[in-house]
Amino acid sequence: MKGSHTTEPQMRYWQPAPALRALVSGYHLYRIGSSVGEPQTDAFQPAGAILRFTLGKPGNWCVQPPRGSWQAVPPVALFGPSSGITWSRSGPGQTIGVGILPRGWARLSRVPASEWTDRVAEPGEALRIDTTALARALEAAADDDDAIPAILDAALVAAMPWPSRNEDVIAAFEEALLERGISKVEELARRIGRPRHTTERLAKRIFGFPPKLLIRRARFLRSLHALGECGANSPSGSARAIDYGYTDYSHFIRDAHGFLGMSPQAFLKMDNPLLRQSLALRKKVLGAPAQALARGRD
Repeated sequence: MKGSHTTEPQMRYWQPAPALRALVSGYHLYRIGSSVGEPQTDAFQPAGAILRFTLGKPGNWCVQPPRGSWQAVPPVALFGPSSGITWSRSGPGQTIGVGILPRGWARLSRVPASEWTDRVAEPGEALRIDTTALARALEAAADDDDAIPAILDAALVAAMPWPSRNEDVIAAFEEALLERGISKVEELARRIGRPRHTTERLAKRIFGFPPKLLIRRARFLRSLHALGECGANSPSGSARAIDYGYTDYSHFIRDAHGFLGMSPQAFLKMDNPLLRQSLALRKKVLGAPAQALARGRD
């Protein structure tokens, strides 16, 4: 909250209204109190699109998207689908976020998701929602955390009233990415009942990346969080945790360096306050340890 004097960064998650649960993975609040001295460094996992509103002093928050440079985050920012860690450095203030699932992107966006991969910027005309009015409403409720979900629910329900074209196919695509048995693009295409070239186009338009990368990202995140649950330092646990789509443990380690820029053990041991809270809270409140593993619920 504005005026908070806590020295520990805070985080909250909320589920969206039932009407939005196939479209939105959840809402979050990140808060850094005014008494915090040094800027807080944190990391965001590879994820789908997220719309974020920063309340407080402008310019207090900078991020480094995958393969990008450090940049200031605008007060209203669209974080596009990401293929790696987004590093974050922030001062006092609070950020409210909306995780946009693929079916939500299909309804809410005017542009292909591929135009936003590994990118953070003002949404401009990319989204069919009045982000200026929504930012004002959130600013007015800055001292009342419990008002946030209702404000977001109302704006998003109004912005996404009708199903998009091919919504059933997008839902099948989402579900297939979460299945451990899907390891090849051909298997994914068969599961959604579309030719490979159509699957490739749909993946880039709605999910942002080619289907091969989406399969790899989902497989890696499943394995990473299973490893975290069984104990990152347990050799037997490590072997059981990784997805059977990996040829061996070294294959998983290569993916870790590709998606995280470090070993999975190093990531899970990172002492970043918001990341630590996110890993503990996200699954408890929203049902998935990472936004890219969230299952849209009709």
